Parts: sequence; structure tokens; C-alpha cells
Amino acid sequence: MKLVLMPTAPTTITITKTVTTIPEPEQIIEDEYRNRTYALLQRVKAWVEETRGLRFDGEVEVVILSKSWVIEHWGKGFLNLTEVRIEEEIYKALFILPEDFNLTERRISRAGYMIAGSAGGKIYVVKEYFDPSDELRAGEILAHELTHILQGIHFKIPSSRLHDEMQAIRAVVEGDAGLIARRYVLEHGGSPSPPIREEKLEPLTAIWLFPYIYGEQFINYIHERRGWEGVNAIYSDMPRSTSEILHPEKYLMGWRPENVSIAEEIGDGWRLLLRDRLGEYFIKQMLRSHLSGEIAERAAEGWKGDLLEYYEMDDKRLLRWKILWEDGRELEEFLTAFKTLLRKANSTMIEEGLWIRGKYVIRLMVEDSSIILIEEFSVTGVKVA
Repeated sequence: MKLVLMPTAPTTITITKTVTTIPEPEQIIEDEYRNRTYALLQRVKAWVEETRGLRFDGEVEVVILSKSWVIEHWGKGFLNLTEVRIEEEIYKALFILPEDFNLTERRISRAGYMIAGSAGGKIYVVKEYFDPSDELRAGEILAHELTHILQGIHFKIPSSRLHDEMQAIRAVVEGDAGLIARRYVLEHGGSPSPPIREEKLEPLTAIWLFPYIYGEQFINYIHERRGWEGVNAIYSDMPRSTSEILHPEKYLMGWRPENVSIAEEIGDGWRLLLRDRLGEYFIKQMLRSHLSGEIAERAAEGWKGDLLEYYEMDDKRLLRWKILWEDGRELEEFLTAFKTLLRKANSTMIEEGLWIRGKYVIRLMVEDSSIILIEEFSVTGVKVA
């Protein structure tokens, strides 16, 4: 299931979410509104088929929703509270979020900006935000959604349990649709919305919107060199990391991230909550939470792979994160930036490799071309001995 959001800035942002069931909506039906929507849909559908070089396998249905229905069913109704709790704890431990931040409330609030979505051959539009009489703007939205329907017909979109790989996959999917929507506006005499600027976003939002900040750039890079056939070929050989999206020349060269493992055994009593790879872009945002974007970008660019493990024992938490770098110089550049981050985040160095930041006990170790970060803390705020 894909949701398209309109934030306060005049930019359309698409957020992708996969669901197994779609509640039956209470449609808002007005004959003139519906007729205009369907008439525009047919024109845009023909244009998208011609431009993208792919054909639909049937009719496309439009479902008209209200904003209140979307918030109730696709905001509150979609949240896995356990996953959100784990995400919030990790993002706070890794400097992305302040301690008083409520991630659940932020996630629910995002649903209120949805203007359109697509799933299973249907396009969903929110009446408060979708005006078919504004044919250029409404056509842009429909072109985006129709491209997603074509993707579902012609390609098998993979999934991944890894944050970094899933971000890369979503960047391909959203970048393809974004490029088609942009071309629709240009070919129909309009000016596309300005690109989303990463530096204008807080790190959390920049992480969420990665596919829409960099996906279209990646697809355009491939399209300019290999045409739509080259874009189609990506779906059978998806990039596996945000690093390939940020540096598309790596993807074309066949570069892939390396698998990382942590040899040290964990102590008794700890229960694994999450094993993940966060990737170059996440590292950049972590550093950008307290450092300049330029420093963060340079320090993250030498990323080669990583592994994060997150454990719990009663109210205690243990985070282990091993990050592999291309060489010793890249490792030192990240280490220097991360130590600056620690100081700017009001951490105190107890001894070399040991820091305290509020309730967090932070250990840093170097192992060949890898950095190992270990954090221990209590969710109740009691310092871990």
C-alpha cells in the first residue's frame, strides 16, 4: 500500500507502506467530482502508457476518501506499537531524536497529509487535497500513482528485512514514479515542484523521505545512460544499499555492500529485539544531528557495510553496532566526526573509548577497518553500572 503525503511545504511526498488488508472505505461520492476525476484519469493513463512504454492490464478504479477516514485507518490503524517503540529507543540512543520525543504521535500525524495512494489496481484520493479541476496538479498525482500500478503489473518488487536495503528498493520505486510525474508536468506546460532539500529537513524526516529526496535522481541517472530499458532492468537487480542510490556510479559498476558479523558472544539473559543494517545515509543523518551536512557527508561516504544488534533484559537495553569502512583513512574520518558528535551532544569522556551521555554508557572500539559502538542504558533512565 502506498501513501502520498502533502506536507506544509509545497512539495508532494510519497510514503510507501505495505499492508495485507485494506479496510473498506466510506467513499465520498459527488457526481461532478467523480466524473472529472475519471475523465482526467483516462487521459493521464494513456499518456503514462505511451511515455513509460508499459501497458495496463485492465481498468483502474478511483476510490474517494475523506481526510478523517485516512487518519483513523491509515494513521492509527497501521502502527505496530512494538516496532515504533524499538525504533524510538534506537533513534534516541543514536542521537537522531531528543529524549522527550514521541515517535508514535509523529507517525500518526503524518497520515493526515495523505492526498493519494495506490494498491491492487486502485487509486485512492483524499477529497480535501485532490482537485480534478486543477488538471495539471491532479494529473501529476495520477501519473505518479499510475506508474506504481504499472510497476505492480510488470515487475516483482522485492522486500527486505534490512532498513538500508529497503530504503534503496523504495528509492527505485518512488524515483521511477517521481520522474514520470515530473515529465508529465513539463510536457503539459507546467513547472515541477522544487526538489526536496535534505539540508532543510531534520534528520528523522530526512531518513523517512530518503526515497523521495534521492530516488528520482538515481532513476534519472540510469535513464540518461540506458533509457527505459535500463530502468526496467533495475527491477531484476535492485540496489542493496542507500550508498548505491547516493552514488549511482557504484550501482552501475556492480558495487555491493559487504556482510558484517560480530564475533563476540552476548551475555546470558539478553533477548534480541532487532538485527539490522542501517547504511551510509542513516550514518550521515546521525552525524548531521549535531554536525554540518558537509562534514557528515564526507564522514559517511567511506561506508562499506554495517550490522546493528539491539537487545533487552528487563528495563535494560544493549546496542551493538559494527561499521565497516573502505580503508583506515575513511575509518579515521568517521571516528573523528563521531567523537566531535559525542562532545556536541554533551557526552563526557571517562577514558579513551568510554563515554557517558546522560543514561547512556558508550564504548568505542576499533577492529581492523571497523568501528564497534556499544551502548548500554536503562529505559527507566537509571544509569547502567
